[in-house]
Amino acid sequence: MEAAARQRFGLAAVMGLALWAGRLPAAAPARAVPTRPGTAVAAKAPAATLAPSTVRKRGRTEYVAVSEVARQLGLKLRWIEAGKKLTLSGPAVKAEIENDTRDLTINGLRVFLGDPVTDSGGQLYVSRVDFERCLTPLLRPGFGLPARPRPKTIVLDAGHGGSDPGKINTKFRINEKTFTLDVAGRTRKLLEAAGYRVVLTRSGDETVALSRRAAAANAARADVFVSIHFNALANDTKTSGVEVYTFAPRFQRSANAWGPMEKDDTEDEASPVNRFDHWSAMLAHAIHGRFVEDLKAADRGKKLMHLAVLRPLACPGVLIECGFLTSDAEARKIATPAYRQQLAVALAAGLRDYADALGAAGAGSARPPTMTPPRADAGR
Repeated sequence: MEAAARQRFGLAAVMGLALWAGRLPAAAPARAVPTRPGTAVAAKAPAATLAPSTVRKRGRTEYVAVSEVARQLGLKLRWIEAGKKLTLSGPAVKAEIENDTRDLTINGLRVFLGDPVTDSGGQLYVSRVDFERCLTPLLRPGFGLPARPRPKTIVLDAGHGGSDPGKINTKFRINEKTFTLDVAGRTRKLLEAAGYRVVLTRSGDETVALSRRAAAANAARADVFVSIHFNALANDTKTSGVEVYTFAPRFQRSANAWGPMEKDDTEDEASPVNRFDHWSAMLAHAIHGRFVEDLKAADRGKKLMHLAVLRPLACPGVLIECGFLTSDAEARKIATPAYRQQLAVALAAGLRDYADALGAAGAGSARPPTMTPPRADAGR
């Protein structure tokens, strides 16, 4: 990766970390959401104490002033357009945040928040969940958490299989299940050559239940889980690009649940994989960066989804959509072994970047800010 691309994820420095037109009401007494979940290394990592003047509430959702995010994470805030758009920056990291949208960029990569940015009194606000589980891991990886060791065991999940072909492109005579397995196998060879232990959830054309895929990862004591897929859109031969998904944090909805007429799928109970929200966000960002930069793929963003294949995991996990089989241009490339090898190389590189980020975070971890205990009834 070029130096500029490395800066995108900020591995060189640990200090570097739909629409809604409503306005927030006046300040209300602060009420903490549940703390960031623990990991296999540490049980808990409580949330930072926030100055009451920087917290606003809408319904049961807490919002934090972006100026407070900057202060907590040691970043510089600069307005691009007063009251509407700003940047947060630090060593090797830069985020661009805009009012009334969930869509922001971090070092040029598109990232979707779980709640829209909003404003009050001339300041921009993000939800506290987004501050803790999206912005912190991407702008200051590992901040406030005990160091997590580099991964040793990686589980690759080739989506679909057997009686479930996944998406099909009859024009190019390809189906998703064949190419997910091919990319998983190619990635396995690269990772094993680099010294990792790699487990596949399926090694042939077989039907594997979603619950069995996560169970296989847990049984293998996986450090990382990656589910490999290809995308599709009905009656659309133009849309292309990559998407990376993590499981939606507690109190947040899936990305598609923000669409018109869609049902809010917010979950008030945490799922097992939510214990690793911070690390999953870091993992997604590392893979996302490699796919966009190395493959020159269109960036459709890092998104949230209540995905059954990720829910039971006892480790960080992501699902990647490697491209659109319904896109004539992209399907033509995916159908070639050479491009699938490029996908495997990018995925393996992203996993190594994640390992490097964990090492950098552990080496530069700072003492977390003063903590307060959570309240069980807080959140959305």
